[in-house]
Amino acid sequence: MGNYNSKTESINDCECLICLENISNQKYVICVYCNILLHSTCEERFRRDKGYCKCPHCQKVGSIGVKEEFLVK
Repeated sequence: MGNYNSKTESINDCECLICLENISNQKYVICVYCNILLHSTCEERFRRDKGYCKCPHCQKVGSIGVKEEFLVK
């Protein structure tokens, strides 16, 4: 399972909650509950081998994802 997207609007002012670096044009994911942004790679490191995703902010399981419109090229 992977997270792939290419959001077109500017997100230069947003920071990854895990590494605290700018998201810029890197691949990222969003929590569907609290709307925080994370680099895809940071989320994968945070998840490790748990087998499920969990938001590091609100702690809800299964809440990390991307909007479907951003998956289509």
